[in-house]
Amino acid sequence: MTSLLPTNATPLESALDLTGADVADRIAPGIDAVPGWKIVNPQPPLAPWLVYEYGLGQLSPYVANLFDLLDEGIAWERLRGTHAGMARGLGFVGYSAELVDPPARRLAWADYQLDLDRVRDSEADLVRIAGIAGLSQPARSKFRRGVHGYDIPAAEASWTRLSGSIVGDDSGVHVQSTGGKAGPKWSYGRSHEAEVTLSQAELEALGIWIAGDGAGDLSWSDLPIAWSAIADSWQDLGSAGARVRQMAAALATFPVYLGFYTGTVGGTLIGARRCRTFAQVQPSGGTWEIAGQSWAPGAGGEALAAIALTGFGDGATWARSVALLVGAAPLDPLSPGKLWLGPGEIQTPFPPVGRTPVDIRLGQTVRERVALLVRFT
Repeated sequence: MTSLLPTNATPLESALDLTGADVADRIAPGIDAVPGWKIVNPQPPLAPWLVYEYGLGQLSPYVANLFDLLDEGIAWERLRGTHAGMARGLGFVGYSAELVDPPARRLAWADYQLDLDRVRDSEADLVRIAGIAGLSQPARSKFRRGVHGYDIPAAEASWTRLSGSIVGDDSGVHVQSTGGKAGPKWSYGRSHEAEVTLSQAELEALGIWIAGDGAGDLSWSDLPIAWSAIADSWQDLGSAGARVRQMAAALATFPVYLGFYTGTVGGTLIGARRCRTFAQVQPSGGTWEIAGQSWAPGAGGEALAAIALTGFGDGATWARSVALLVGAAPLDPLSPGKLWLGPGEIQTPFPPVGRTPVDIRLGQTVRERVALLVRFT
């Protein structure tokens, strides 16, 4: 080692010089080990401090494991503010989505939409999705709406009288607010389809049962309706399937609600939604898709299509079965057009028929389409 001390250095100065000699050589291994100690294999007591150092604390509500947070969070920070950063962030809460930016011509050009990969697992997930989206987005952007399965866009009607009407809004509901302002809008939809067969006992309870062997031996006297209401010829009544068609036609004249129940057998009525479709159908390439086949309206159909679409917020619990409430009507005569009726708002002259099990989690942000293909014994 070459000393830089002058020749008149005291023994103490020389000793101090020797003490500090080649310090870099002696501490270099420790210096080189520091990055690996922090990143490659950090010890558990060090993890919270590293989260603080890298500014990842805001992600901690979405990534519970601190080591996963360190591994994924640093990569997320490098992509934050981009579509790729949004995709990585949504992965933290178990979702994926296509980010849809509005047209550049719109005033709200920075208010984006997320087309999510599935319906939310629970209403609590909405806060998590909105929270991680807010952290992942560019500073100038705003998460406006999340959708899956039910997306009715707004009509563009700016600079006209229509801009203040309902066509200027899109589907969905706001379920939370931040700082007194409305949070993002959510619009989910699901479809449930099943095929049910009404029993003789159910049809007798409804007063539309027609006995017979299906061989086409009906006469007008066999029909449970007035002769003046019969539109079929003798020839039609003598054809195969006539009794089923007549029962279907008789049932189609009733107003019908679809009841949602808490149990698969029996159970408490959660509420009932008026069927938007209740009509005779026949197989074709037509209007409705039920039970894996396309159906179209037809007076000659031997089955009925019963389709109900719940509104946002209809019910707020698990529905384990649905059933047809034939002849049901609102209890309040001043609300004849009410679509959703609670247990104390509906009158039902007949017992429920066509009960079928379902597994539907009703909520504020989902519209449930239930389509039943009703057949006859």
